[in-house]
This record gives sequence, C-alpha cells and structure tokens, in this order.
Amino acid sequence: MLIRVLEIPSSSGNFHFSGAEKQTFLEVDWFRDETGMMSTEEGRNQIADFIRRKQYFRYDRAYLVLHQNHTFTIGYSAS
Repeated sequence: MLIRVLEIPSSSGNFHFSGAEKQTFLEVDWFRDETGMMSTEEGRNQIADFIRRKQYFRYDRAYLVLHQNHTFTIGYSAS
C-alpha cells in the first residue's frame, strides 16, 4: 500500500468560527509498504526512524504519514 509523507503547515493562530482557512500541505515523499510495516506499532516506529534520516526531514517541522489503514504524525503537537 502507498504511504505518503506530507509536511504539515504551521498554524496561523486564527480562529475558524465562521469558516475554513486554506492550508497547504507539502508532499515531501512517498513509498510503498510492501511488507505491512504500517500494521504494527514497531513497524510504524521503524518507518518514522527511516523518515527522520531522509534529506528533507527537519526536526523543527511536523509531518503527516498517510496510509490507507494506519496514519500517524511526526513532530506534531496540537497545542
């Protein structure tokens, strides 16, 4: 299954009581999960470590790792 890695944009800090605000997510990578690693926590941790070693990765940014059945974030905080 396909895995997409998107950089999550920084929050504008605006409230959205009267409508949405467009956000641009930047796709920085994609690859296939041929072995089913995304189905286990250990596998997702290995994928997160793999992503952290990629050239595009920055510790001061957040990433959304999308998968059909299992999705997680790296470096994201809702606060």
